[in-house]
Amino acid sequence: MRGSERVLLALLVTAAMSGCTTPEPGAPGAATTATSATSAVNTIVLDVTGTATITSLTLVVDGATTEEKAVTLPWSKTLEFPVDSGRHEWKLQLKYGGGDVLAKSTANGKPLTQTAGSGSPGSDSSSELSGSIAK
Repeated sequence: MRGSERVLLALLVTAAMSGCTTPEPGAPGAATTATSATSAVNTIVLDVTGTATITSLTLVVDGATTEEKAVTLPWSKTLEFPVDSGRHEWKLQLKYGGGDVLAKSTANGKPLTQTAGSGSPGSDSSSELSGSIAK
């Protein structure tokens, strides 16, 4: 290879390599792949199973109440709270008659609390499940 060919080859290699450099973090054109901490959530899952007839199911989340009547089991509810958003409290109240009931909760996939009960046909029984998360 002649000298002029070597110089031309060196220039071509240098030009090709300059397009392959990775910009310094924070430099214009640098890609950012970090996820925002605000997109992370704490997840509480409430599950109620059994053979009981649920006459009333009341859910209180951070003071806000919702009530459902004549609930068919199984029943499930997922609560999501942004990480670092303070303390969040919840309470699940069940009124039922006749049959067995099991209510349980998990926090971020780990068992948290549970309650169980049973009632005779025509009876007025109740169970309550509550908890909080502050991550």
